[in-house]
Amino acid sequence: MREVLSRHHRLLCCALSLWLGSVFAMPSVASAQSMQTTVRSDSLLRQRDDSSAVSVIELGLPGQASAPSASRLSVAELIVGQPGVQVRRTGGLGQFSGASLRGSAPGQVAVFLDGIPLSRSSQSAVDLSLLPLDGLERVEVYRGVPPLSLGSETVGGAINLVTRQGQGPQSGWVSLGSGSFGLRRVSVGYKAPRPKVMLTLGYQSADGEFPYYFNEGLRYSAEQLAELRRKNDDFAQVSANARVQLDRGQQSFFLHGSGLLRRQGVAGIGQPSSLPGQPRQQTGRALLDVGARLMTPSQRVRLDIDGHTLLERTASSDLLSLPPSHTEQLTQQVGLRSLLRVITSPQPDSPTSQLLAVAELRYEHLRQRDLCPAPRLDCITQNEAQSERLRGTISVGGELALAEKRLLFEPGIHLLLVRSVSQGLGDRGTEEVPTTFSALPSPRAAARLLLRPWLLLRMSCGRFVRLPTFLELFGDGAFFRKSLDLRPESAWLGELGIEAKGQPLPRLSAVVSLHAFGRTVDDLIDIVRDGPTLRARNVGQVTAAGIELSSQARIAELLSVELNYSLLDTRDRTDQPGRADNLLPGRPLHSVFLRSELSHFRVRLSYELDYTSALFLDPANVNLRPARTLHAVGLSLGPILPIRLSLRIELRNLLDTRLVDVTLPLMNRPVPVPLTDFFDHPLPGRALYATLSGRL
Repeated sequence: MREVLSRHHRLLCCALSLWLGSVFAMPSVASAQSMQTTVRSDSLLRQRDDSSAVSVIELGLPGQASAPSASRLSVAELIVGQPGVQVRRTGGLGQFSGASLRGSAPGQVAVFLDGIPLSRSSQSAVDLSLLPLDGLERVEVYRGVPPLSLGSETVGGAINLVTRQGQGPQSGWVSLGSGSFGLRRVSVGYKAPRPKVMLTLGYQSADGEFPYYFNEGLRYSAEQLAELRRKNDDFAQVSANARVQLDRGQQSFFLHGSGLLRRQGVAGIGQPSSLPGQPRQQTGRALLDVGARLMTPSQRVRLDIDGHTLLERTASSDLLSLPPSHTEQLTQQVGLRSLLRVITSPQPDSPTSQLLAVAELRYEHLRQRDLCPAPRLDCITQNEAQSERLRGTISVGGELALAEKRLLFEPGIHLLLVRSVSQGLGDRGTEEVPTTFSALPSPRAAARLLLRPWLLLRMSCGRFVRLPTFLELFGDGAFFRKSLDLRPESAWLGELGIEAKGQPLPRLSAVVSLHAFGRTVDDLIDIVRDGPTLRARNVGQVTAAGIELSSQARIAELLSVELNYSLLDTRDRTDQPGRADNLLPGRPLHSVFLRSELSHFRVRLSYELDYTSALFLDPANVNLRPARTLHAVGLSLGPILPIRLSLRIELRNLLDTRLVDVTLPLMNRPVPVPLTDFFDHPLPGRALYATLSGRL
C-alpha cells in the first residue's frame, strides 16, 4: 500500500506543481488595475473574501449552467468534489448520505437551512439526500471557522443552505428528468419580485436496483466473481417550498415554509445476508420560519429577529424479520433567534468596525415508541421514551477593519447553556433519569489580510463542541443502553490560507487558494459493544491535519477549469484496543477532483474526474479499499428562445468502474476486487441521465 500511495503522490505533486506555476505566474504580467477576478453569476463555485475557508455553490434556474439536474437531486450530489469534502453513502440514489469535512465524522458536521439547525436530536448526522435543491439559491460549505451566527456546535464544519428569495424578473419553470435505476424527476416553480415570492414543488423517485460484484470473501481463489443485484434500494419523495418577503424601506418581513415526505427501502451492505428482512422507512418533515428586520432609532443599529418550528417524523418497519418491528420517532424543535449589529465606526455606510451579538433559545423534544406490529405478544411491556433539551446560546463578536480595510479582525465567543431531561424509559421500564446541565464556552478568532490587490491571507482558530444525542445519552431500551455520564465532544481547530486571484490577460481570469489546517477532537463519542448490546462512550482523542488546494481558470465564456486537491492525515488516539495511531476509516490520504467545461453558442460540453486514494474501511486498518477513479461527461443544449428550452444529458461512471485489480499479500498476480463506497456499500455502475427544462 505504501508503494501505491507513494507512486500516486509523486504523480499528483507533478500535476499540481505545473498548475500552481501557471496560476501564480499571473501577477508578474498583470497590472494592479487588471487584477480583478471576473466570475459569472451562474458559476458553479463562487470565491468570497471570507476570513475562513468556504465554498459557495450557486444554483441557477432551469436552463442555466448550475441548475439542478437529474443526476443532482439533492445537496449530497451537489457538494461532491468540493475541496476537503467527502460524501459517504449507504447505497444508490436517495439512500442515506453524510458529509465529512476535512476528515470529520458526518455527525460532527452541522447542517442549517437559512441558519436554522436541521440536526435531529436523536441522530447527529443529517441525511443530505433528504435535502432537495428545488428552491435553493446557494449552498455554503464552511470547512474552517463558520460565521458567528451559526453557533458553536460545529466541531466538523458547517453547511448552510440559503433559500431563493424571488429576486429578479417574474418567471416560471418546469423541469423533467429521467435516467438509470428507474429515476424519475419533476420540478415546477414560480417567482415574482414585488412582493418577493418563491414557490417550488418537486417529485423524485428511483427503483434503485443495480448490478454489483460480490466476492464472498474468496479473494485469493475466486477467479470469477458473482454478480448480484441491489435490492430494497428504492425511494419516492415529494417536497414543497414557499417563501414570501415584503420590503418596506429599512424594514423587511418574511414567511417561509418547506416540507417533504419520503418512503424508501433500507438496503444493507454488499453481503446478501446483511439484512435478512425487508426494512422500510418513512420520513416526513415540516418547517415554518418567520422573521423580520426591524427599524431602529439609529442607522448604526440593525436588529434581525426570526422564529421557527420544525417537526420531523420517522417510522421504520421490517415486517418480514423475526420478530417483526415497527417503530416511530417524532422530533419537535422550536427556536427563537435575534441578531444585533451595532456599527461603531464614524461612517455607517462604510463601516470599519462593528459589534455583533446573537441570542438564541431552542427547545427540542423527542418521542420514541414501538408501534408493535402483529403477531407480537409483548406489546404490553413496551414503554414510550421521551426526552427533551433546552438550549440557550449567547454569542458576542465583532469586526475591526484596519489599514484602510486591508486587515479585518473578527474575534468572538459563544456560551452554550444546555438542560437535558429524559422523561422515561430506563433499562428496566420507566426508570427515573436525573436532569443534566452543561455550560460550554467556545472562543474563536479569524483574520483576513490583503497583502496585495490580488493576494489574500487567511487565519482562523477556535474551539467548538458537539452535544451527545438523545440516543447516545438515554438509549432506546432495546439495543442501545443509556450512558448518562457522556461528556460533550470538543475540538480545537485552526487554519492558515493564502489566495491569489486575478486577470493576467483580457479574456483569462483565474483564482487559486491553498489552506493548511489542523483539528484535535477530545472526548470523542463512539459506539462500543457492551455485552449483547451497544452503548456510547467517550473514547479519547482523534486528530486531523492536511492541505487543500482549490483553483479555477476561465477563458472568457469559452472554457472553464476547476481543480481541487486534498491531502489528509487523520489519526486515532483513542483508548480502544488495536486502534492506537491508526488511520481513521473512510478517510483517503489523497483526493482530486477535476471539472472542465467547454461552451460555444448554446452548446456546453463537460468532463469530470473524481479520484480518491486507497483507504481503510475499519478502525483496525485491516480491510483496505483500493484507490478509485470515476469519470463523467455531460452535454447541454440551449436555452432556445422564447421559452428557454434546455436539454442536458449526463453519463456518470463513464467506464463502468466496479472492479479494481489489486495484488494481495502472498500473491504474485493481481486479482479483481469489488469497488465499494466509504461505508463499504457497493457503487453503482455506468448511469445515464437526461433533463429537459423550460422557463418563461
